[in-house]
Amino acid sequence: MNAAATTNDTRIRILDIAEQLARQRGFSGFSYRDISQPLGIKNAAIHYHFPTKADLGVALLTRYEELLSRHTSEFMEHGGCALDQLEGFIAFYTGKICSNQGTCLIAMLASEFVTVPAAMQEAGRSLSLSIQTWMTKVLDIGREQGELSFEGDPRDKALLILTSLQGASQMARMTGPATMDAAVRQIRADLGIGHESARTWPQTEAVG
Repeated sequence: MNAAATTNDTRIRILDIAEQLARQRGFSGFSYRDISQPLGIKNAAIHYHFPTKADLGVALLTRYEELLSRHTSEFMEHGGCALDQLEGFIAFYTGKICSNQGTCLIAMLASEFVTVPAAMQEAGRSLSLSIQTWMTKVLDIGREQGELSFEGDPRDKALLILTSLQGASQMARMTGPATMDAAVRQIRADLGIGHESARTWPQTEAVG
């Protein structure tokens, strides 16, 4: 493996550990030492990739936005099966929560929003807006194509679905995966769809 590949691999492994810690403890609940020890590297190696913890936090949020774009850009531009998009997102989201990786990054960020650096706040807003915009289009096209059935404005429904998933991800930490399962069942029922998963997104995928 050449030096560039090794450097990129180290960066990805740092992000993977940081994401797990952020989900489980919150962004303020871990230090660079908590990342360097399991990776067997020095803190200086982390600082090489992420000079400040704010840089690390922004990178975590940015790679999630890039992952979202990778799996939704074709739909956003050309349309397609809305149910596949929705079920893929639900499978990806619940897989992260139910595999003991803690709460979702947006729910974590929201709970610490006033204390995280401004750059992270901005990155969080951008990610949240991207997800809301995508979910709104999924619902709008899904209803138009007869795949989904619901009352009201798609944007309002998108917010209700996303906040339900985020809230369930936090409650599930205390009450277990059944809480997330119940929330998903109700979301599907509210949209007039069954329980089968038409499409899944990768549970772990390196981005940048």
